[in-house]
Amino acid sequence: MRQKNTSDHRTGSRPQTRGRTAVWQARVSLLIMINLAQMWILSAAIEAALANEHKQLWPLVIASVLCWAIALSLILWWKPSSRPGASGRQ
Repeated sequence: MRQKNTSDHRTGSRPQTRGRTAVWQARVSLLIMINLAQMWILSAAIEAALANEHKQLWPLVIASVLCWAIALSLILWWKPSSRPGASGRQ
């Protein structure tokens, strides 16, 4: 009979790898929430345009651009640190 290997490489991952996974999951969750907000803004903008309520369009456009800028910053700049303990403080 074969002995079971008690050290599974998937469950015994290093804390650094688990931390990077957590950061990645948080980024994806935030991007999904921003995407849902932008879809709501789009539906409100379409409804306002069809009702000829053009005064409501500018705040909706500004909110959509703000959501887009936040999503872009999440994609480009919010990344896990490359080394453990690199929090920016020295």
